[in-house]
This record gives sequence, C-alpha cells and structure tokens, in this order.
Amino acid sequence: MAKRVQVAEPALRVDGGWWLVHGLPLVTPLIGCVVFALLCAGARWGFGGDPVVTPLLALVFALIGAALTWFGLSTAGPRPHLKILVGVTGGCATAMLVLVTVLGWRIMWIPYLCCSLVVWALWIIWRGQKYAGATSETAPNPLAEAISAARVQFSKAEVDERGVVRAKVRTLPGGTIDDAQALVPMLSADARAVPGSAHLARDQNRDGVGYMEIATRDNLARPIPWPGVRDLLGSLPTDPFPVGEYQTGLAMVRLVGDVESDRSAADVSHTKVGGTTRAGKSIFARVFLASLMAKRRLNIIGIDLTKELQTFGPIVEGFTWVITEEDEGRLFMARLAHVIKGRTAHLAREGLARWSLRSSLNFLVIHIEESKTFRKFQTQYENAVADAGSAGIMFVSSTQDWIYRQVSTTVRKLHGSGICFGVTEPDDAGHVLPDEALRALGKDGLPLWGASKPGYCYIAGLGTPKRMWSTMARIFDPLDEQLTEAVRLGAQVRDPMDTVTEQLFGELYARRTRHSGRVWGASVPAPRPEQPMPGRRVYDFDQEQEAAMQADEENAQDLAEMRRQMEESRERHLGEDATADDWADVDPDLEIGTDVEDGGQEDDEERPDLTPEQAQRVWDELLDRLYRSGSRGLETSQLTEWLGRVGRSRRFLYRQTDRWADLGCIQAREDGGWDLVRSPLERAGAGAPGARFTDGDGTPGAPHIGVGGRLSL
Repeated sequence: MAKRVQVAEPALRVDGGWWLVHGLPLVTPLIGCVVFALLCAGARWGFGGDPVVTPLLALVFALIGAALTWFGLSTAGPRPHLKILVGVTGGCATAMLVLVTVLGWRIMWIPYLCCSLVVWALWIIWRGQKYAGATSETAPNPLAEAISAARVQFSKAEVDERGVVRAKVRTLPGGTIDDAQALVPMLSADARAVPGSAHLARDQNRDGVGYMEIATRDNLARPIPWPGVRDLLGSLPTDPFPVGEYQTGLAMVRLVGDVESDRSAADVSHTKVGGTTRAGKSIFARVFLASLMAKRRLNIIGIDLTKELQTFGPIVEGFTWVITEEDEGRLFMARLAHVIKGRTAHLAREGLARWSLRSSLNFLVIHIEESKTFRKFQTQYENAVADAGSAGIMFVSSTQDWIYRQVSTTVRKLHGSGICFGVTEPDDAGHVLPDEALRALGKDGLPLWGASKPGYCYIAGLGTPKRMWSTMARIFDPLDEQLTEAVRLGAQVRDPMDTVTEQLFGELYARRTRHSGRVWGASVPAPRPEQPMPGRRVYDFDQEQEAAMQADEENAQDLAEMRRQMEESRERHLGEDATADDWADVDPDLEIGTDVEDGGQEDDEERPDLTPEQAQRVWDELLDRLYRSGSRGLETSQLTEWLGRVGRSRRFLYRQTDRWADLGCIQAREDGGWDLVRSPLERAGAGAPGARFTDGDGTPGAPHIGVGGRLSL
C-alpha cells in the first residue's frame, strides 16, 4: 500500500547520542575560546613587556590573523552568514591576541569574554541555518536550482512497499513537461535510484501534468519466476496476461482489444522484438507463446528456418503449425496472401470491419524468428504485414540488430508495438520501438546494456499503458518443466484451426509437419541423406549438361541415318526416272496430308481438336491432380509432356504459367521450376473447389464441359 512521504519532527531525546551529535558542536566555540585564551596568556608571559620584541611580535600576529581571515572569507563562497561568522571570528581572535600580548589580561579579560560570547552566538545561528534550513541563505542546491529554472513543481509524493516513490508533476507558467523530462536523470542520480527506473509519464488528458516514478530499491535484481498459466486457462485473445514485472508491479500485455465491449478498443498491432544476441528474446518468445497456448479462440504458427526447434522446443506441441524447412516456409509465405484475402472476405460476409469474438474465425498469431534465410521472403512478408491486421492475423517478429537495420521505414511503422531488449547503439532502439516510446524515453533515457542484463527490456504497445512505455521491465524466467506443463494444461482448452482458414491453406496445411511425443531434449538420430521432395527434382548441373550433350549427339546420328535411308529409298523407287527436284532435301516444315480410306486404320487413335477453354481445363485438372498428390514442385519437363495431351504449342505453356502465377497457384523458383502453392480449381478467397477460366489469349472465358460432364484426360 502506498503511503505519503512526509518529513516529521523527531521527538526530543536527550541521551548520550543526542549530546554527541547536537550538544558537542554547540559547546565547541566555548572550548575554542578557552584554549585560545591560554595561547594569548602564553604569548603575554613569554614576549610581553619587552619594548622591542613585543611591538614586532604584535605586528606579526596581526599580519597572520589578517591573512587567515582573508582566506576564510574567500572560501566561504556566496553564503553571507558564513562570511560574517568567519570575518567576526577572525577579527576578534587577531585583535584579542595582539592586545593581550601588549596590554595583558588585567585590562583585556572583559573584552575577551564579550568577543567569545559574540562568536559563540554567531556559531549557533549558523549551525541552525545549515541543518534546519531556517532561512534562504543556505548553500545553493544545484538540483533545486534546476527545478526552479525548469518552472515545474513536484507534489503528492508517495512511496509503496516496493520502495517506489511516485509524485505528481505540474508545470508553472513558462515551463513544459519536456523541461521536466530533462530533469529525470538528475533526479535519479540524486535519489540514488535503480538505473533505468526513473521515468516521467505525461497525462494523456491534460497538458502540463505528468507523473514521476523512481525506484529506490531494485526489485528486478534477481530472476523473476514465472507463475505459469493456471490462471490463464480458457482465457480469450482479448484478455491481458503477464510476461514479466516492472519495478512497480506486473507487466501485462494484450493481443487485441475487445471491440464488442469497447468500440474504441485497440486493434491488431504487429509486434517487433529486437535486441542483441543473448539479451533475452528467446526467453520472451517462450513465455509469450506458452501463455497464448492456454487461450481459446487462438491459433499459433511458428516459423524458424535457422535454429529449427532451439527456441520452440519445449512448447512445440502447443503450436498449430511449426515451419522449420525453407521449402515449406517459401510455400507458406506464397500461400499467405491467399489466406489473408480469404479471411478478410469472410469477415466482410459476417458484417465485421475487423476481427472480434463474434467472428467464426480464430485469432491467428504468426511468430517469426527472422534470419538470413527468412530474408529471402522479405517482399512477401512486407505485403502480408500491410494487410494481415484486417484479417485477424498478428505478426510477432523476433529479429537481430543486423537484420532490422535493413528493414524499410514503411515496414517499421506497420509494427505498432515493440519490445526492445539490450542494445549497444542508441539508434537501434529506433528500429524496434515506436516513435512515441522513444520520445517518452528522452534523448538520453535509454540505457545501453547489451547482453549484460538478460531479460531486461522496454515494452511499448501490446495494450500496455503509454505511461509505462519508458519504464524498464524484466521478463519472467521460466523452467523447461514449467513450459511443457503449460502446453499440457493448455491442451484442455486449445481450439483447432478454424475450418475456413484450414481450407484456405489447403493441402499445404494438411501436409504440414507434425510434432508429437518428446521433442525437446530427446535423443537425436544420426542425420540421413537428404531426400528429394515429391514432384521436385534435385538438380545436378554437371549431370544435366552431360545428358544434354549426349542427346544432341544422338539426335545428330539419327538425322544422318534418316538422310541416308531417304536417299536409298529415292534411288530404289525412282531409279533412272528421278529428277533433280526429287533428290532435293525435303522441307521439314512442309505439312504432308494423307487421306485414309474407309476401313483403313492408323497406328494412333485420332485425337480430337480441343478449344483453348478445353485445353485450359485439362491443364487445370492436371495441376490440381499433381497438387492433391502431395507434390510441391512443378518442372518444365512436366509441362512439355502436358502439351502433347492437348495438342498445343509452347505459347500456350507460357500463357498458362503466367495465368497460374497471377492466380497464386505457382511461384517461380531460382532453378527455373515452380513451387506449387494451391490448386487452380479453388475459388480465390473461399477455400472450396471451383474453377476460373480464361481463353487462350488470357481473357476471361466460360468453362466448356465435354461428354460425361468433364474432359477425358
């Protein structure tokens, strides 16, 4: 419970301690006067009465006393009463020493007694002013002078049981809260506060008013144990949950506001997590994700293409989907645009402008451990971040400094929330925290601790009050056993992927990698040679080049043999009647037509001529069959083979691949092939079987169904 900070007058206690602290300084001048009287008497007894020595010695005493008095006045500074005390004491002591040496005690004892009483009185007055602050003539306080110059006033100071001092700040005429913000480092140093614990938050409703907090005791010095998820079981995405502690209490975050109860509630805000290596990002990821795994109406997808399960290991069974392979990650990012579009359309059909608990869709959190490999999908990620919020999808991106320095300003601004762990450069915080948090921290308000204080961070957004954005927090330190227990408990309430989103992801979700049983800490078998994925060739360029050369050589041999046989045939059939034209080479492009008599038979069955719509339908069904079979790749050799089935030219191949790419069905790879993203028989945005047709020139057309309701392949 907070209590008001008051300066109370202590009760008068006259004991040994009191006399030592207060009584002895009061009688010090009297003791000094007695000792100085003995010195004066010694000077009179040793040198007094001599007509030559006494005047010279008196002059020496006068000069020494004047020098000491001048030195005392010069060191007294701007304190007037101290100057008076030093001047009167020095003058009286010099005069009494000279006069007693010359005239003796018989005449000077009464003046000496009066001077001693004056010096004692001035000493008592100076002591009272110094320690009781009775007047304004005390020594100047630089902090007080700075507060006065800033034209701000502190009031209602309170301290709670955690040793946190809170005060209200008001500006005086001519002052601003920015001026008060500049005083925070001085106030923190003067109070000997915990580094990074002093901050001033603006009042969001009134200008010129703020609230100051200073922690005088380090409540985060030791690792903070994680309380677990028992209190979170069955909670919703709109409910807050703790991820750590401030010096002043729990650090609570929230994924999205409940728009059903508050129309102005915060919408989805993508989050950037940044900091140096070993600063605590992985610890936060585990605490954050394990807490989400105890909620309902929520699905979690984790992507880590470099460290595999090093971060997700203890909680991997609580994910809806974990992606650790680059090929699967590339297909996921290509498919994500289709999923976002479909979820947005579904929310529109439900009459919702944003995701809420009234929707049949689950809230979707995609946690990404960014790496050099994931940077290959940066363009797709930027496009997804721009549109995902309206579809009820939240990105949480954990990244290192060398990565987020390369991210565009637009993408940074799309991440409205940020969690900044230890950094080594002040500018690094600007890549993680929003601008408003940086302004709250001030120019010199962000400590640079790097990886020396794991778990310490600043949290901005995620439902935290803005006044806490400039306050340092420390993330919980969970045990692996606690994390696995959280996953086990959350299994009782976790919801599976909603049907709409599952259909939108299609076969990619159905064939996702699943983790069951003990994964974290389990023995790892010896690595097996990499096996090619279904429908995807593993290219050996040397072998390909050798095969191509061999094919060219065989073609040349076949062509020579064909020409030889043609010459023999002409000579055998034409003989002497052959003309020069008969011996000329036959044009390979010359089309030779033949008539087949009734009852005649050909070696091959006659193939019917297909219209562009029919050929396109055949290819769509072939690609759909390949996609449903589990294949993830498409090669040019397969398409060339399909051309023979529809009797079309390579121009048809180019048009169809462009069409499929526009529909989001395939995505080009660097090796010349394509990734299969979805079937062309899915309606965009619906996730259900359907079809879309274009004519051979790429313009929309109508489907043409043959005999039996479909085309024969």
